[in-house]
Amino acid sequence: MTVALMRYNTLPLFLMLLAGCQYDPYAQQFTTNQPEASDVHGEYILAQQTISSGGLAILGGRECALYLHEDGRFVATNYPTWKPTFTDGSGQFAEFLSSTGRWSCQTVGTVSDGSGSRSTWGIRVDATDRRLKSDHFTLTGSEPPYGLIMTYGDPDAGTVLIFRRRP
Repeated sequence: MTVALMRYNTLPLFLMLLAGCQYDPYAQQFTTNQPEASDVHGEYILAQQTISSGGLAILGGRECALYLHEDGRFVATNYPTWKPTFTDGSGQFAEFLSSTGRWSCQTVGTVSDGSGSRSTWGIRVDATDRRLKSDHFTLTGSEPPYGLIMTYGDPDAGTVLIFRRRP
């Protein structure tokens, strides 16, 4: 009887833990094998944003681009920024930034597939304009051409900027 009672008492705890676990909806897209530097540099264009409603209409026809030069320099143009809103977890558009700086390809985090953790690869940036709030973009894809994803706030919320590499 004690074993049966313990089994029933631990079930709610297990269910609460299971319900409390979240998952980054983009994690399966993250690059987990070290890419060749020659496959990373290039021009990336903002293709999607999930931070606020309206998608890319928030850009008002502007093109947001990240240029990753071979020599480690980068240029960001029309990079949208948001102010957090705490009522619904989304963001309110703030302004466009353009900045320059340095970039490097390195590990930026880990993902787990249940059998262990794997490093994720991305781009770390050091921008001259500190309002460019991201210090890294995660690479997406298992082979070139890679994409980039920048997460705002809690990764489990799925609030991101998604960039596609321009051919």
